[in-house]
Amino acid sequence: MENIILSMLLFKPMTVYEIRMYVQRTLNTICSDSLGSIQIAVKKLLRKGYITIFEYKERGLTKKCLSITKEGVEYYKTWIGSPINIAKMTNMEESKLFFLGIAPKEKRINFLKEYIQDLKEQHNNLKMVKQISLERKDANISTNLARISNEQEIKDNLADVSKETDLNALFKSTYSYQVYLLEYGLNRTKSDIAFYENILKKEMEE
Repeated sequence: MENIILSMLLFKPMTVYEIRMYVQRTLNTICSDSLGSIQIAVKKLLRKGYITIFEYKERGLTKKCLSITKEGVEYYKTWIGSPINIAKMTNMEESKLFFLGIAPKEKRINFLKEYIQDLKEQHNNLKMVKQISLERKDANISTNLARISNEQEIKDNLADVSKETDLNALFKSTYSYQVYLLEYGLNRTKSDIAFYENILKKEMEE
């Protein structure tokens, strides 16, 4: 969660509420959108000096906004270029399958049916998000370029991390990899559906 928050703050300062809304809309298949987990990550980042807080007023209300520091940018440059840690790509909920044979047959069948349905819903949601992302790609890139046109610190941070001076190319590359992750999710859920449907078939035949 800490690195995901830094990724978002690299593009613009955000409130905790804005971070949570973005995670809910875009990243809910890969990380928790609970306020508690976000707040814990924010506290860790503040303690490390990777982010800072500033206040601003909006409609008479004082809001606290988070922004990435130079130390945060330096750390991020190291993290984003490192290989994925396969050992950390685990899902504790899936470990339930390891012990599912202990459950009564009826409960095993119900578990499989419900899980397959959940996977199908997730697959359909990912398809919809991908379609919307592709349809809005050019408009979103233009909006982001316009948003940071006068934000020199953000442009400098992005250039420092990416070593890319063409911001249009940078946003296109960023967008492409976001779509790649959606495609990964689609391929994985499709494979998982087939896998669990095969197990359900065996349960029903026995």
